[in-house]
Amino acid sequence: MRLYIRTIESYADSDTSLFEAARRKRLERITNPKVRSECIAAGAALREALADYGYPVGDEPLKITYDKHGKPSLETEKSLKAADKGPLTAPYFSISHSGDIVVVAVDDEPVGADVQVVKKLPGRLPGRVLSETEFSEYNSIAGTKTEEEARVYFTVRWTEKESIAKLTGKGIGMDFRTIEPGNYRMHTVFRAIEGTEYVITTAQHKQ
Repeated sequence: MRLYIRTIESYADSDTSLFEAARRKRLERITNPKVRSECIAAGAALREALADYGYPVGDEPLKITYDKHGKPSLETEKSLKAADKGPLTAPYFSISHSGDIVVVAVDDEPVGADVQVVKKLPGRLPGRVLSETEFSEYNSIAGTKTEEEARVYFTVRWTEKESIAKLTGKGIGMDFRTIEPGNYRMHTVFRAIEGTEYVITTAQHKQ
Protein backbone atom coordinates (compact mmCIF):
# COMPACT_ATOMS: atom_id res chain seq x y z
CA MET A 1 0.00 0.00 0.00
CA ARG A 2 1.11 3.55 -0.70
CA LEU A 3 -0.10 6.53 1.30
CA TYR A 4 0.07 9.99 -0.24
CA ILE A 5 -0.09 13.06 2.04
CA ARG A 6 -0.44 16.46 0.39
CA THR A 7 -1.48 19.99 1.33
CA ILE A 8 -4.78 21.19 -0.10
CA GLU A 9 -3.20 24.50 -1.10
CA SER A 10 -0.79 22.76 -3.48
CA TYR A 11 -3.71 21.89 -5.79
CA ALA A 12 -5.23 25.38 -6.01
CA ASP A 13 -4.47 25.68 -9.75
CA SER A 14 -5.54 22.16 -10.75
CA ASP A 15 -7.32 21.50 -14.06
CA THR A 16 -10.74 20.29 -12.96
CA SER A 17 -11.72 19.23 -16.50
CA LEU A 18 -9.86 15.93 -15.92
CA PHE A 19 -11.81 15.05 -12.78
CA GLU A 20 -14.37 12.25 -12.81
CA ALA A 21 -17.88 13.28 -13.87
CA ALA A 22 -19.41 13.08 -10.37
CA ARG A 23 -16.75 15.38 -8.91
CA ARG A 24 -17.18 17.94 -11.70
CA LYS A 25 -20.93 18.01 -11.05
CA ARG A 26 -20.31 18.38 -7.32
CA LEU A 27 -18.01 21.34 -7.94
CA GLU A 28 -20.74 23.09 -9.93
CA ARG A 29 -22.92 23.09 -6.81
CA ILE A 30 -20.28 24.10 -4.24
CA THR A 31 -20.20 27.77 -3.29
CA ASN A 32 -18.17 27.58 -0.07
CA PRO A 33 -14.51 28.36 -1.01
CA LYS A 34 -13.01 26.02 1.59
CA VAL A 35 -15.23 23.07 0.66
CA ARG A 36 -14.50 23.74 -3.01
CA SER A 37 -10.74 23.72 -2.37
CA GLU A 38 -11.04 20.41 -0.50
CA CYS A 39 -13.00 18.84 -3.35
CA ILE A 40 -10.48 20.02 -5.94
CA ALA A 41 -7.53 18.81 -3.88
CA ALA A 42 -9.11 15.38 -3.42
CA GLY A 43 -9.67 14.96 -7.16
CA ALA A 44 -6.19 16.17 -8.13
CA ALA A 45 -4.44 14.14 -5.42
CA LEU A 46 -6.25 11.00 -6.54
CA ARG A 47 -5.06 11.37 -10.13
CA GLU A 48 -1.52 12.08 -8.95
CA ALA A 49 -1.49 9.09 -6.61
CA LEU A 50 -2.88 6.67 -9.20
CA ALA A 51 -0.36 7.84 -11.79
CA ASP A 52 2.52 7.42 -9.34
CA TYR A 53 1.23 3.96 -8.41
CA GLY A 54 1.38 2.97 -12.08
CA TYR A 55 -2.23 3.26 -13.17
CA PRO A 56 -2.56 4.81 -16.66
CA VAL A 57 -4.69 7.87 -15.92
CA GLY A 58 -4.06 9.24 -19.41
CA ASP A 59 -5.37 12.62 -20.57
CA GLU A 60 -9.06 11.95 -19.95
CA PRO A 61 -11.27 11.99 -16.83
CA LEU A 62 -11.17 8.94 -14.59
CA LYS A 63 -14.19 6.66 -14.81
CA ILE A 64 -15.36 6.07 -11.25
CA THR A 65 -18.50 4.35 -10.04
CA TYR A 66 -20.16 4.59 -6.63
CA ASP A 67 -22.04 1.83 -4.84
CA LYS A 68 -25.25 2.37 -2.90
CA HIS A 69 -23.27 3.53 0.14
CA GLY A 70 -21.23 6.00 -1.90
CA LYS A 71 -18.02 3.93 -1.91
CA PRO A 72 -16.01 4.84 -5.06
CA SER A 73 -14.06 2.50 -7.30
CA LEU A 74 -12.41 2.70 -10.72
CA GLU A 75 -14.94 1.62 -13.33
CA THR A 76 -12.52 0.17 -15.83
CA GLU A 77 -10.01 -2.63 -15.34
CA LYS A 78 -7.10 -1.40 -17.44
CA SER A 79 -3.99 -3.56 -17.29
CA LEU A 80 -0.90 -2.07 -15.74
CA LYS A 81 2.40 -2.92 -17.36
CA ALA A 82 4.61 -3.25 -14.32
CA ALA A 83 7.82 -5.10 -15.06
CA ASP A 84 8.17 -6.50 -11.58
CA LYS A 85 4.51 -7.45 -11.05
CA GLY A 86 3.09 -8.29 -14.44
CA PRO A 87 -0.44 -7.21 -15.42
CA LEU A 88 -2.52 -5.73 -12.63
CA THR A 89 -6.17 -4.71 -12.62
CA ALA A 90 -7.28 -1.27 -11.50
CA PRO A 91 -6.09 -0.55 -7.94
CA TYR A 92 -8.29 0.24 -4.97
CA PHE A 93 -8.14 3.67 -3.36
CA SER A 94 -9.50 5.74 -0.49
CA ILE A 95 -9.47 9.53 -0.03
CA SER A 96 -9.80 11.70 3.07
CA HIS A 97 -9.15 15.31 3.99
CA SER A 98 -9.08 17.33 7.18
CA GLY A 99 -7.72 20.73 8.09
CA ASP A 100 -5.21 21.70 5.41
CA ILE A 101 -4.24 18.27 4.06
CA VAL A 102 -5.61 15.54 1.83
CA VAL A 103 -4.52 11.89 1.89
CA VAL A 104 -4.94 9.13 -0.67
CA ALA A 105 -4.28 5.44 0.00
CA VAL A 106 -3.76 3.16 -3.02
CA ASP A 107 -3.29 -0.61 -3.04
CA ASP A 108 -3.96 -3.81 -4.98
CA GLU A 109 -6.50 -4.83 -2.33
CA PRO A 110 -9.38 -2.92 -0.69
CA VAL A 111 -8.34 -0.10 1.62
CA GLY A 112 -10.00 2.58 3.71
CA ALA A 113 -8.24 5.76 4.86
CA ASP A 114 -9.10 8.59 7.20
CA VAL A 115 -7.32 11.70 8.47
CA GLN A 116 -8.38 13.92 11.36
CA VAL A 117 -6.95 16.99 13.04
CA VAL A 118 -6.18 16.48 16.73
CA LYS A 119 -8.40 19.14 18.29
CA LYS A 120 -10.78 19.97 21.12
CA LEU A 121 -13.75 17.61 21.04
CA PRO A 122 -17.47 18.26 21.29
CA GLY A 123 -18.48 16.91 24.71
CA ARG A 124 -20.79 14.13 23.49
CA LEU A 125 -18.73 12.89 20.53
CA PRO A 126 -16.58 10.30 22.37
CA GLY A 127 -19.69 8.59 23.74
CA ARG A 128 -21.11 8.32 20.23
CA VAL A 129 -17.95 6.87 18.68
CA LEU A 130 -16.18 4.76 21.30
CA SER A 131 -17.17 1.32 22.55
CA GLU A 132 -17.83 0.92 26.26
CA THR A 133 -14.27 -0.31 26.86
CA GLU A 134 -12.73 2.46 24.73
CA PHE A 135 -14.85 5.11 26.42
CA SER A 136 -13.64 3.88 29.81
CA GLU A 137 -10.02 4.07 28.62
CA TYR A 138 -10.61 7.56 27.22
CA ASN A 139 -12.06 8.79 30.51
CA SER A 140 -9.16 7.22 32.41
CA ILE A 141 -6.65 9.07 30.23
CA ALA A 142 -8.61 12.31 30.51
CA GLY A 143 -8.67 11.96 34.29
CA THR A 144 -5.06 10.95 34.92
CA LYS A 145 -3.03 12.38 32.03
CA THR A 146 -3.05 15.50 29.87
CA GLU A 147 -5.97 16.74 27.79
CA GLU A 148 -3.78 16.45 24.69
CA GLU A 149 -3.16 12.74 25.37
CA ALA A 150 -6.90 12.18 25.69
CA ARG A 151 -7.49 13.97 22.38
CA VAL A 152 -4.85 11.89 20.63
CA TYR A 153 -6.31 8.65 22.01
CA PHE A 154 -9.79 9.56 20.79
CA THR A 155 -8.55 10.74 17.39
CA VAL A 156 -6.71 7.46 16.78
CA ARG A 157 -9.84 5.46 17.67
CA TRP A 158 -11.97 7.76 15.51
CA THR A 159 -9.74 7.44 12.43
CA GLU A 160 -9.65 3.67 12.90
CA LYS A 161 -13.42 3.45 12.81
CA GLU A 162 -13.79 5.92 9.93
CA SER A 163 -11.24 4.03 7.83
CA ILE A 164 -13.00 0.73 8.52
CA ALA A 165 -16.33 2.28 7.53
CA LYS A 166 -14.76 3.36 4.23
CA LEU A 167 -13.14 -0.04 3.72
CA THR A 168 -16.40 -1.91 4.17
CA GLY A 169 -18.37 0.66 2.19
CA LYS A 170 -20.98 1.08 4.91
CA GLY A 171 -19.98 4.64 5.70
CA ILE A 172 -21.27 6.80 8.50
CA GLY A 173 -24.44 4.70 8.71
CA MET A 174 -22.49 2.25 10.88
CA ASP A 175 -22.70 2.37 14.65
CA PHE A 176 -19.07 3.25 15.36
CA ARG A 177 -19.36 1.93 18.92
CA THR A 178 -19.67 -1.62 17.51
CA ILE A 179 -16.67 -1.45 15.18
CA GLU A 180 -13.75 -3.58 16.40
CA PRO A 181 -10.43 -2.41 14.89
CA GLY A 182 -8.79 -5.63 16.06
CA ASN A 183 -10.70 -7.48 13.34
CA TYR A 184 -8.78 -5.56 10.65
CA ARG A 185 -5.24 -4.67 9.68
CA MET A 186 -4.68 -1.13 10.91
CA HIS A 187 -1.84 1.31 10.28
CA THR A 188 -1.67 4.73 11.93
CA VAL A 189 0.64 7.64 11.05
CA PHE A 190 1.12 10.90 12.97
CA ARG A 191 2.07 14.09 11.12
CA ALA A 192 2.65 17.65 12.32
CA ILE A 193 2.18 20.06 9.41
CA GLU A 194 2.57 23.81 9.89
CA GLY A 195 1.88 23.50 13.60
CA THR A 196 -1.21 21.31 13.24
CA GLU A 197 -1.16 17.70 14.44
CA TYR A 198 -2.86 15.06 12.29
CA VAL A 199 -3.68 11.38 12.75
CA ILE A 200 -3.92 9.28 9.58
CA THR A 201 -5.13 5.68 9.68
CA THR A 202 -5.65 3.02 7.01
CA ALA A 203 -7.66 -0.18 7.35
CA GLN A 204 -7.58 -3.41 5.35
CA HIS A 205 -9.12 -6.84 5.72
CA LYS A 206 -7.07 -9.48 7.48
CA GLN A 207 -5.68 -12.05 5.07
